[in-house]
Amino acid sequence: MPTRSRFEAKARVGYAILTLLLAAGMAFSVRRFSSMADAQIAWLRAEEHEITLAKRLRWNCELAVVNGKGYLISGDDSFLKAAQDSRARFDENVRALRRQTLSPTALQLVEEVEKTARRFMPLREELFTARRQARSEDASPLVRRLDEELTPLRRELDDSLARLVEHKEEGLTEHYDKARADLGQLEVRLYALLGSLVFAGFGIAWYFTSRLGGSYNQVREAREAARRAVAARDELMGIVAHDLRNPLGAITLKAALLRKTSDSERVRHHAESMEHVAKRMEHLIRTMLDVTTIEASKFSVTLAPCAVDDLLRETLEVFGALAESMQIRFDLGVKEPGLMISAERERVLQVLSNLLGNALNFTPQGGRVTLSVHREGAMACFAVADTGPGIPREHLESIFERYWKDETPGKKGTGLGLYIAKGIIDAHKGRIWAESEVGRGARFYFTLPLVEPAGREAPAEEIGAPFHPA
Repeated sequence: MPTRSRFEAKARVGYAILTLLLAAGMAFSVRRFSSMADAQIAWLRAEEHEITLAKRLRWNCELAVVNGKGYLISGDDSFLKAAQDSRARFDENVRALRRQTLSPTALQLVEEVEKTARRFMPLREELFTARRQARSEDASPLVRRLDEELTPLRRELDDSLARLVEHKEEGLTEHYDKARADLGQLEVRLYALLGSLVFAGFGIAWYFTSRLGGSYNQVREAREAARRAVAARDELMGIVAHDLRNPLGAITLKAALLRKTSDSERVRHHAESMEHVAKRMEHLIRTMLDVTTIEASKFSVTLAPCAVDDLLRETLEVFGALAESMQIRFDLGVKEPGLMISAERERVLQVLSNLLGNALNFTPQGGRVTLSVHREGAMACFAVADTGPGIPREHLESIFERYWKDETPGKKGTGLGLYIAKGIIDAHKGRIWAESEVGRGARFYFTLPLVEPAGREAPAEEIGAPFHPA
């Protein structure tokens, strides 16, 4: 038991370690993927925001130029307000870009945009001021000046903004490539981890498989040794029982002769006692031989037509007086007299003797034991019922096993009677079983094949009808 406990403890620890390794590997994988995904999402959001700000710069710059030109041409204050709003948004976008974590190249490009804007915006404001002062005059000179002086600055500002957007897009592409490379490295590491876990699992499985294989071999060897020991014991029992039968028979004959011929009452009494003991020993020896042949699957019977009425008559002669002496009522009933079975007569009587002996042994005074026979198709069904204490339901499946016996105090036996009875009935191609309820007695049944005369129809009578010997 300690060895088994240690093995079970090692097995639990081993599989617990394997489970923890798998759980740790899964947790690491999930955490690593999650952290990588979070980092990628955060970076992408930042890059997308920076690209959006850069594009807004271009858009607001464009709006500022268009609205400014519209104001110079028309003098409409709505264009002026729109141009000023575009300028404010442009400045806000520049400040927002400044607040981002920019690379040195991106920072340099933002500074170029600011530098160009510082040259562009004052000239535009100067033109706006001149337009307000020359409200009713021709604005053509101002428009020409816008085209001549601001257009180059605007083109330079567009180029700076375009380089900023292009730089951010290139950075996004580079980041995608880096993320793909990081994912590939992570995939390789995870496959390596998975391989390590699989290798560890194979190692643990191999260890416990080898241990289980060794235990299985030990159990198999022990079982084989036990089987050989049981076979040797049964063989020895068979030899001893067979060799004891002849001297025991001689003792029985001598005791019977001494009982019949002696003039001394005391001698006759002792001779009769010796005869009873010898018969008891003969019964035990016959039981040993039966068990040995059943265990060896060599038990056989010699079948012949046998009248059920004759079997019942002989059983009544043996057990009727015994039941009367024990103050137990013994009832006999048939549903169909005149049945013939194909069986070995003495073996059927042996089964009946075992079942009725048990029934009388466990039935209290004033109780009743019933032996009945009825037809079930091509079989004759014998039933032995008693009013004893009954058999627990959980024991009904095991009562026909070898050496099973009731543990009721005062009830003695070898535990082989029902086992031999089952072997005999199985040899006849019949079936034997039991039904019982605790406190309501037990009922044992067995079936034997019928020998049906040609053209005969069986009359039907109720179970419990008086038994009339043929």
